[in-house]
Amino acid sequence: MDPHLAGQIPDNWKAPASRSYPDTDWVRTFNDSKLNRLVASALAHNPALSVAEANIEASRAAVRIAGARLYPWVAAKGLVERRGSELDGGIDSGIDPPDLGDIGGSDGVGNSGSSASSRSVDKSSRNWIAGLGAAASWEADVWGRVRSGREAARQSSVAVEADYYGVRQTIAAQTAKAWFTAVEAAELTALAREAVKAYGDLLSLTETRKEQGASSDLDLAQVRARVDSGSDLLLASQTASIQALRAVETLTGNYPKGALTANGFPSFPSRIPAGMPSQLLERRPDIVAAERRFAAAFHRTNEAHAARLPRFALSASGGLGSNQLDGVGTLNGVMWSLANGITQPIFLGGSLKAAEDLRKAEQKGAAAAYTNVVLGAFQEVETGLAIDPMLRQREQVLINQVKSSGEAERPSRISFDEGKTGMFEVREHCGRSLAVSAELIRFRSQRFAERVNLHLALGGGFHAASK
Repeated sequence: MDPHLAGQIPDNWKAPASRSYPDTDWVRTFNDSKLNRLVASALAHNPALSVAEANIEASRAAVRIAGARLYPWVAAKGLVERRGSELDGGIDSGIDPPDLGDIGGSDGVGNSGSSASSRSVDKSSRNWIAGLGAAASWEADVWGRVRSGREAARQSSVAVEADYYGVRQTIAAQTAKAWFTAVEAAELTALAREAVKAYGDLLSLTETRKEQGASSDLDLAQVRARVDSGSDLLLASQTASIQALRAVETLTGNYPKGALTANGFPSFPSRIPAGMPSQLLERRPDIVAAERRFAAAFHRTNEAHAARLPRFALSASGGLGSNQLDGVGTLNGVMWSLANGITQPIFLGGSLKAAEDLRKAEQKGAAAAYTNVVLGAFQEVETGLAIDPMLRQREQVLINQVKSSGEAERPSRISFDEGKTGMFEVREHCGRSLAVSAELIRFRSQRFAERVNLHLALGGGFHAASK
């Protein structure tokens, strides 16, 4: 944890560091079996998880690559080569024939690499060269350059693994919120159908009353406007439902054919428990990833610094070879070498110093990014905890408003049917009841989404996973 934050963190949020990644069991707290199945399908088939898994495999391979120089490098070479020369000019003049070097060596085969073995004494010669050799080299990691590079790669791999779990949490949250949006659209569609029917009945009654002279053209026009308003809400809700359901199908890795149907909102989960420790935050994948990337940046700085120091290397090679000159004879040989050396970079145009400065700057940036992620996590959690009771209270207020509006609407309709009240009062009560009911549906969807956001902020459920 950043030392500048230590004095600002509430005591009930302080706990020893832990290293357990979160699961998605928090989805079950919504008590919606269909949502549970959708999230399970998303975690099994969403392509984003396949990308994250591939990134983990690549990062683990990078760790092996970075640590490979801690071990000796051994290579072997087998060679069978037919060589020949056709000389023209100063034959038998003691002149070395031309040597064109290792032609074709880029394909990993090449020739023996030896220079011309004889002076210009024969116009034409042919020979076979065959051999088997092996070589080994090892750099003593005296200053820890290779170890630092390997540890930087390992810490980066842990960060990538944390990113994977972050993707899992994000996919689960996106699926849950998309599902609640689909439920919202379904309930708004049902409400709009009821409104269209109610306004249609009111329109029929108004037309009858107009024929009887009890309603005016203005009353009729206003009721028709309300019918159109209800139809607009119905079409908008159906459009939103189509979009939300296909979004859920896509998130779950299925073709968005619109076969999914949404039911009503489940019962809201229980209240948030008090006294949650910071252990819940320390499992957040983005915090783990930022912390490990800072550690990786530290090791890369050490690696860059060690690259400016002397390098100590040992090498050994040996082999068997045969050179058979046509018509002359064969020469066999055993070759070997053992060497050790020290290499000290002296002047490389300032590239090594610039590389170290680059790593130091990256380390500063990683530290700032880590602090920013931690602060953002606390902000998200504190905000979610602070608004939860207010959301609960507002939902109750809206429920009371829906109840009051319904209680006021029914008497107004009865009074209108009996001719005791005018069209204006009935229309206003119907419109208010519809608006409040729609607002309650939208708010419930928002409240479910906020609870999902809180789980994301905490990095999972309200309790740490058992180890």
